Amino acid sequence: MLPTSQAESARAQASYELADKEPHDDRAPPPSQRNNRDKIRCLDGLRGIACLLVFNYHFLWPWTPSIMLGYGAFPPGAPEPYWGLHQLPIICLLTRGRPMVAIFFAISGYVLCRHILRAIHERRLDAAYRSLSSSVFRRVFRLYIPPTVSMFLVAMLAQLGAFRPEDDIFMGRDSVYINGTVTKLSLGTPCVNGTAVAGAPGVAEYLGLQTSGYLYNTTGWDESLSLCVNATSKEFGPSRTYSLLALAEDEFRNLNGTDSDPGAKAVETYMQHYGDEYWPPYQGPVPLHTGNGTNMTLCDGTKVRNTTDFMLVQMGGSWEEHPFIHDNITYAVQNFTRAYAEWANPFNFGHYHPRYDPHTFTIPMELRGSMFIYIFLLGTAALKAKYRLGIAGGLMAYSLHMSRWDMATFLGGTALSELDIRRSDEARSLGPPATGSQRQKSASRDMALRYLGIVTALHFLSYPDAAAEYTPGFRTMAKWVPRYYIPLSGWMVYQSLGALILLPCVMRMPFLVSILEGRVAQYLGRISFSLYLVHGPILHSVGFWIMPRLFDYFGQPVGFVVGWTVLLTLTLYLANIWYKKVDLWSVTVGKRIERMVVY
Repeated sequence: MLPTSQAESARAQASYELADKEPHDDRAPPPSQRNNRDKIRCLDGLRGIACLLVFNYHFLWPWTPSIMLGYGAFPPGAPEPYWGLHQLPIICLLTRGRPMVAIFFAISGYVLCRHILRAIHERRLDAAYRSLSSSVFRRVFRLYIPPTVSMFLVAMLAQLGAFRPEDDIFMGRDSVYINGTVTKLSLGTPCVNGTAVAGAPGVAEYLGLQTSGYLYNTTGWDESLSLCVNATSKEFGPSRTYSLLALAEDEFRNLNGTDSDPGAKAVETYMQHYGDEYWPPYQGPVPLHTGNGTNMTLCDGTKVRNTTDFMLVQMGGSWEEHPFIHDNITYAVQNFTRAYAEWANPFNFGHYHPRYDPHTFTIPMELRGSMFIYIFLLGTAALKAKYRLGIAGGLMAYSLHMSRWDMATFLGGTALSELDIRRSDEARSLGPPATGSQRQKSASRDMALRYLGIVTALHFLSYPDAAAEYTPGFRTMAKWVPRYYIPLSGWMVYQSLGALILLPCVMRMPFLVSILEGRVAQYLGRISFSLYLVHGPILHSVGFWIMPRLFDYFGQPVGFVVGWTVLLTLTLYLANIWYKKVDLWSVTVGKRIERMVVY
């Protein structure tokens, strides 16, 4: 039987570890533990709502590029900016998933170590080390058992026909709702297998644009010039922005435009401003080729020296890993084993998206982040709190700068948890301010800082997944991304910072706390792990079948509403079953094995 202090720590662990959900204990905990449990309850609700927003993100992911782009984004090659009200900062978080991952990691860092930090602060180091050992041992079972079961079921169901073949989705008739449109615009060539249009207004009408004013290089071409447009549907989403940018830079470096070339002025202006900036200022159509040969004849008979081709890109949705369907069950099992081994490897520091559920790429990251903070606590448990916080702050800044944003977010959550414990202890020892006026003044100041913190955090979390360099309100922030991040990964820095700023503000806002402790948020928090594992297979099986047919029948706006309602209802129903049958059972596995092997 454990000593009293150790037993209390073990009982509290179920409440503290948010990812290790267990049935609620109705026994009243000590006051300090009750206060901690209330804080965890608030974060549990936040995690549940964040998981629902992840569903929204993946529901929209294949069908629209706007969820990855910010309001007014105008990446290279786009014929006009992307102006969607749902893309506005803060509002966009209703359909963004990547910021929610940062919030998951920050919450995990905050709650996983809280019972250990409490024991450290109370100088119960034996209890802290015992809890640390138990947490490390059980964490692997808790994180890996449910996704292992879900991915194996997906692999088997794919062989039984529950998932459509990948080519039917991304290359078949339904791909019209997924792929982007790449339009080649030619001036000075015969219009073969294309459509002749009159000047820039004709291009705008052909592409369905609101105005031709954003076409830059073509705006000087009057309607007397005939241009040839040829559009094709291609797998082209927002993540291709930077490969398109590289193409533009290479083409511009090799251009030798002249005044007689209709596009030369735009090229010359670009070249005058181009330098070793983080991104070039050019945003118009990307020139594919500029000839230097003899005079060419336009479709209307006009003679010019050179010809110019441009490429315009209207982005589509994003491709996502889909389950393979193999010819025989033996090969299916072999391929699943290979993919699973690569996914489960905790030393694979990339973002590996398995075919059997790409959204589980965060699970090995969760394991690494958990072990990182456990090792940190093991090495600093005997230190004074101020030194432990100093080391945590230095490691967090270093990790964030070196592109290990996940480790920085986990450790940042741990530092926030320790600061909160210290603040609570100091408040109890010092007591309230001497006068009511002092309390009111302090409360007003704190409330103003919390509102400012929440707005700042939400703006950071709104940092676009792609093309932030071409999005109003984020261009300057994009310049400050450390050079260790590739351009497409700049979101990792700001969304991690936003999550760490958000947590302490939310926990001290009574209005938000009341929402997060409400029945809906608490239910979502309770089934959040199940919801996270179930929603991907549902969207890839039922979702990829039903959505194109809803678009055909209702059109996209109504189709989105109907599809979201149907798929979310089905996902919540199955997530509830998964929670009862698999999730709760998986919690007991690690406990049982631990009881079998410990002294």
